[in-house]
Amino acid sequence: MALLATGCASTGTDAAAASSAKPSKASKCGLGNGKTATGPAIKLGAIVSDTPGLSFTDVTDMANAYFSCVNANGGINGRPVKLVVEKDALDPQLTASLATKLIDTEKIVGFTASSSVLDCSVNAKTYEKKAVYGIDAGLALDCFNSPAIAPINVGASYSALATAQYLLDKGAKKLVVFTSNTPGSNAINASIKELGKKAGVPVTAWVENVPIADANGLALKAAQAAGASGGVVVNLNAGEALKVFKAIEQQGLIDQAIWGCPAGCNDQSMLQQLGSAWDGKLGVNAEMNLASSPGPDNQLYLQLRRKYAPKTQLGNFGQLGFTAARIAVQALLSIKSGDYTTATVGAAFKGVKDYRSDLYCKPWYFGTQAFHTANNTTRTITPKSGQWAQTQDCSEMPALPNNNFAEIRAYEKQIGLG
Repeated sequence: MALLATGCASTGTDAAAASSAKPSKASKCGLGNGKTATGPAIKLGAIVSDTPGLSFTDVTDMANAYFSCVNANGGINGRPVKLVVEKDALDPQLTASLATKLIDTEKIVGFTASSSVLDCSVNAKTYEKKAVYGIDAGLALDCFNSPAIAPINVGASYSALATAQYLLDKGAKKLVVFTSNTPGSNAINASIKELGKKAGVPVTAWVENVPIADANGLALKAAQAAGASGGVVVNLNAGEALKVFKAIEQQGLIDQAIWGCPAGCNDQSMLQQLGSAWDGKLGVNAEMNLASSPGPDNQLYLQLRRKYAPKTQLGNFGQLGFTAARIAVQALLSIKSGDYTTATVGAAFKGVKDYRSDLYCKPWYFGTQAFHTANNTTRTITPKSGQWAQTQDCSEMPALPNNNFAEIRAYEKQIGLG
């Protein structure tokens, strides 16, 4: 592809994106000069969960795809970037040891594109103590409550919350949520219960072991729990959620409830297998813009996926990895001294104040607060004729007693982004 050979630049506009988030120039990989980076690599680290029924490796694979293009286009002022990826397996001791390995042995200077169920809960205090900062794809709530970590996404809990709000907007008079039985699941369900309390509707919540063993039984249980006019949040990743949606269809339960799924279901492979029966019948939270968007950043993501990471699924997780890497590179390029240490990289990460992209509803920033959820406005998409279509435009996630959205939005006004 000519675009990739000449600096990975991509041009275009996106009428669906919020006007404040439209990029002002073409998207490119780093310097975009077509020169191969040489010399000692600038090392960044990532910890990613990869277990049966729960894998987030598309995030790190697409981050590496972006870095590959950056390194083919001048790197960071001539030096290449290396992302050292370590996989955990829902083992706290392993997750802790991986952070130590990355910081003390690999000598990474920052984190980007980490996407681990346990990393933030286990290692956030370590990162804060050692002043190693991360621009990551947060999963657990602890990722959003650390001064050292700024997630580029909304995470499992907040995406489920946005999904539940969508169901209420669609007229649900009761909420049902079930989520994978992993660390942090109870906090996800608690957030939905708070929303139900605010909206004055009952909430039924439970956790399910993954991989799902009895999709038919689970589908029936959810429909019965929802009853008439109820809404159900199927809080599972795409592969496991698909089992449930297929069982719902086979048992004729699609119209028995209003169905929703968090951003993990924003996945092209799941869409292709759902079939037309689900057209307009399933609301999926989208942390990023549609993968069919003509915007320049999304077009660059698509090009890099085809060239460097064709095995990644088209959709949310890949877009997150691309975005995390792109923000990190923007920060690294702002370091003029040529000295890439945890101190200079940390300062550069924290200095990101107004990152704009057609993939976002609003600008992203690191922030100076001890809690970070810059991405707090998302879309909802639905299947339509074999494609994802936007069914709800950019909408703020609800501020509740157990989240910081009220304070975050007040902060955004103070820095001129609200």
